[in-house]
Amino acid sequence: MDSSERLYSHRALAIYACGFFTLGFSVLAGLAVPLWTVELQAPPAITGLVLGAQAILPLLFSIHVGVLMDRTDARRVMLMLAIVSAVLPLAYPLMPWIPALFVLQMLAGFIYQLSWLGAQTLIGRAYPGDPRFYGRFSSAANLGMFLGPLLDGFAWSWFGRWGGFGVMALWGAGFTIAVLTLPKLSAEAAPLDWRMLVPDLRSYLATFRLISIPAITLVVLATFLRISASYIRGSFYTVYLSREAHLSGSVIGSLVAFGSLSGTFGSLFAQSAVKFCGSQRRALLWSEALALLSITITPMLPNLWALAIGIAGYGIGMGVNQPILLAILSSAVGVDYQGAAAGLRATANLVAGLGIPICMGLAIEAAGIRNGFYLTGVVLLAATAMVAPVTRRTETAGAPPNRPS
Repeated sequence: MDSSERLYSHRALAIYACGFFTLGFSVLAGLAVPLWTVELQAPPAITGLVLGAQAILPLLFSIHVGVLMDRTDARRVMLMLAIVSAVLPLAYPLMPWIPALFVLQMLAGFIYQLSWLGAQTLIGRAYPGDPRFYGRFSSAANLGMFLGPLLDGFAWSWFGRWGGFGVMALWGAGFTIAVLTLPKLSAEAAPLDWRMLVPDLRSYLATFRLISIPAITLVVLATFLRISASYIRGSFYTVYLSREAHLSGSVIGSLVAFGSLSGTFGSLFAQSAVKFCGSQRRALLWSEALALLSITITPMLPNLWALAIGIAGYGIGMGVNQPILLAILSSAVGVDYQGAAAGLRATANLVAGLGIPICMGLAIEAAGIRNGFYLTGVVLLAATAMVAPVTRRTETAGAPPNRPS
């Protein structure tokens, strides 16, 4: 099988499909749940707490699940996550209360974040460090982020909350089918038993030692900044467009989808961006700065066309830096550490996921929604500028420490 055939083999296509569905969950939830909080008339501080709740369980257990995927058959773990993802969204409209929404967000965040972690584990295990596969995997993931909110926005406008959360349930069913088509990647995977489900402190300590690899240091810091932009888009961006700009669910969904479509094309030009900037690190940080700037100036944008340009800038920045991050991460550790490394990156994701909506909600409560956007943007762009000199001498490869056990 030559390289062009391998890029679109059965295994590769199945993994691309998993990326398509799993990353799409984030934008589906980032559209439907904020619209649901608006309908429930939640104040900004409570909205921030609800939207931040999705990060609590993954923050605690993402490393453990990543190590679990390294030890056993990742496909089996993902199948369990997929089945739950097809059922859980239907519980939202059945329980229209803020406390219930908080609990559902905790559970959904766990399922959706760890499903995406599993997809990263699959691509890292099957094609470690190969930028061609990562570009296509990232494009497939961004395509899911394009189609998901487009369908969900129109479903919400036409059928209300049942339409919005119904699309999320159908998305979970598609993810389940994608996992069922996956071939087994390793014949040596240990069988899953209940003892593996108990978190092991040694696994956490060994995984955190990966930060001693310079490339992983860069990935962790850059991941926090990157995902901060994503959580702004998945929380108060929707709230602002609904409450302040008075846009319908279908229009908001179309804008979010346009940003994801821009990201799909951005991912295909990641290698070109690295060549233009002269290094992976510079391409990574400049693209993150573009994404952060584009999303935090939203209240300055006076009309729909300007909003479309802003979300396109966000999408391009996110699309460019995603495959760069994944390629750095995969090549910095061995093939047997892909789940643990993805879990470490997910932990950085979720620190941002827990902190950004809560802090932004409090800032908006105190200073108003416009100033909340601007203040968040200034802080995160300043943090990006500080990361640049700290990681100037970062390498893109390194030997992993002892394997998490």
